[in-house]
Amino acid sequence: MEYKNTLNLPTTQFPMKADLLKKEPEIQKKWEKELLYEQVRKTRSGREKYILHDGPPYPTGELHIGTGLNKILKDFIVRFHTMQGYDAPYVPGWDCHGLPIEHRVMQDVGEERKNLTKPEIRKKCKKYAEKFVKLQKVQFKALGVMGDWENPYLTFDPRYEAGIIEVFGKLVEKGYVYRSKKPVHWCPNELGQTTLAEAELDYREETKSPSIYVNFKLTDTISDLFKDAPGDGSCIMIWTTTPWTLPANVAIAVHPEHEYTAVRYHNPKTQKEEITVLADKRAEEVMSSLGIRDYTYLGKVQGRFLEGKKYRHPFMDRTSPIVLADYVTLSDGTGCVHTAPGHGQEDYFTGIKYQLPMLSPVDEKGIFTKEAGEFAGLNILKEGNDSIIKKTGDSRGIT
Repeated sequence: MEYKNTLNLPTTQFPMKADLLKKEPEIQKKWEKELLYEQVRKTRSGREKYILHDGPPYPTGELHIGTGLNKILKDFIVRFHTMQGYDAPYVPGWDCHGLPIEHRVMQDVGEERKNLTKPEIRKKCKKYAEKFVKLQKVQFKALGVMGDWENPYLTFDPRYEAGIIEVFGKLVEKGYVYRSKKPVHWCPNELGQTTLAEAELDYREETKSPSIYVNFKLTDTISDLFKDAPGDGSCIMIWTTTPWTLPANVAIAVHPEHEYTAVRYHNPKTQKEEITVLADKRAEEVMSSLGIRDYTYLGKVQGRFLEGKKYRHPFMDRTSPIVLADYVTLSDGTGCVHTAPGHGQEDYFTGIKYQLPMLSPVDEKGIFTKEAGEFAGLNILKEGNDSIIKKTGDSRGIT
């Protein structure tokens, strides 16, 4: 006896298994034959518009779970608003420019890249992008994402580029476009050497950066602020995790409301008595981390009283001012922030406010230029960093 013969089961026309490998292409062909997307657009013609602005993916390979999830969720949104009665078109697109594509192409061509001209590289990048646009289009359609797949927007399409130029022209006419200097994220890698968008940055948590304390000798007296301070010879102390940016230092920022103190201490390296300015709330921890036990506070003043005082760069032929900035914190460091407008966004705006020089003595390969003085020719993150750490230790005795 077979138990299935004792069960009262319904009889259906449904197959026992989904057989998606066979069924899915059939569904796709049915949708395309019936012009399903066009029919939906026609039924919603004249209704209130709902536009989903889709940030396009890079055509750099086959789809992965992230891009799949991205497109499926957006498809949910478009379909929902369509069912709510909106005219909700969806025009898919691809970002066919940028470092991800250039990087893949440079990996493929290998050593040949040294002999290629820029136009030749661009042609290879376009060909590479076209290949994966076609592949990803098929894969997105297989996920059931409904849209105008026959007329996507591609950033290398002349019509798209013409639209960008038209908008750019209007911005120029209205005076919104001007030439200036500002820091940008940059890839010095041999395969890159190009600017990076914020979304292209990948920070590794395990990466460790060297941190140093550096004294900058004040050229102005602080005896008017701290009665027991001498007329000259005092310093102001900074802390930085990017020693390679020190050649571009043109200011030191303090917070206008924080309290700052002058500390007299015995420097165990130089075996001399020194005086330096730093945030009052950071002084004890800084002295402890430097192994200094014998020190005395010479009073306190708010940071705003330090504004305009001048100091001498420890190894560049430059005198710079102390400036004020609200972003200075007391969570770490000395409360006195090394400021290089050519290397940091916050520093840049401080530089604009105080009309500071915008220095960036580094070339596209991450090598110090002649503007970096004795460090010219050194890689900023390798021997350049090490040389500057050694130099600051030699020049001021505190690192």
